[in-house]
Amino acid sequence: MRPLGSEDLKWTLAGGSATESATFYIKLDDGGLLFVQLAHSSIGLSPTVQTTAQYLSDGIHKFETLNRSSRTFKTSPDKSSVSVEGLSIQNNPKNRGLDVKASINSLNVDFKFSIVDCGFQIGEGKTFFREITATNFICHQSFPKGLVEGTVTIDGQTRQISGQGYYIHAVLGMKPHEVATKCNLITLQSGDNALSLLHFDTPNCFDNIPVTQSSLILNNKLVAVTVQNTARYVTTKTDPENGYEVPTEVHYTMDGDTVDGKPFHCEATIKLSNLLTKVDVLSELPYILRKIIQYLFTKPYVYQYYDDAEVVATIGDEKVTFDGRAFFECSFLN
Repeated sequence: MRPLGSEDLKWTLAGGSATESATFYIKLDDGGLLFVQLAHSSIGLSPTVQTTAQYLSDGIHKFETLNRSSRTFKTSPDKSSVSVEGLSIQNNPKNRGLDVKASINSLNVDFKFSIVDCGFQIGEGKTFFREITATNFICHQSFPKGLVEGTVTIDGQTRQISGQGYYIHAVLGMKPHEVATKCNLITLQSGDNALSLLHFDTPNCFDNIPVTQSSLILNNKLVAVTVQNTARYVTTKTDPENGYEVPTEVHYTMDGDTVDGKPFHCEATIKLSNLLTKVDVLSELPYILRKIIQYLFTKPYVYQYYDDAEVVATIGDEKVTFDGRAFFECSFLN
């Protein structure tokens, strides 16, 4: 594990069939949720860019997504900041964070994400699949806790927001179906504590091996990062629209050592009942890209939930428990 600061964030814009994304998962202090994502993809005849924002609070739920022209996509000279029509993510090393502005249909957000302690990446940040090549990898840079202050404007009405969030910058150097058949992510912010876990199952060509990474923050300090994790669907329910076995309860385990060398074990359970969004991925893509992905995949879908979760962490002889509302996302790729 290598600690990261905002100065380590660089957009790569890898060639080939790469997809690069920046995603914020923010738990608001009023119990609501803010989700913002920018995704740049080189799959297809020309690059595509998708911007997405989702806001949930006080009985309001807005989900907006738009495809943008890649001609408006720009990076700063040092590639630490990025912008496209309707969305910008500006690196602010002076304040150790990121400044984000998004305007997507009737939903406008403007906030500062200030890093708590540090981010991390596993090793050099890249996981290679059998051969070490320029395109045969995935990369994740995670910032498991940040403080958020800003505004949300919906249909001309502005409200102040504050909260805590998780930020992940991901680069996928391969076509998605070549990497995973199913993936899921959980992030839980609970006061001075936080847990995040990313998990995906590789396809048959990579022996269905799960690839994971997780982190635990206690008292606003990154205390553990591990790749020895499990994500088990305890119960599922069949989605009649596509036949996928969608989880209704998920149990996670994490094992390893803390950053100061103590043995570490953590378990988390989330029961899923509050479905925020179900996304038919193909319906959100431009025509040419949709036709390409239809050829590669059967029927990619994404499910997003926001539900209560419980965490029990054991560090040496000490046990720590915390709970709160967690964002959970699962994706079925084929």
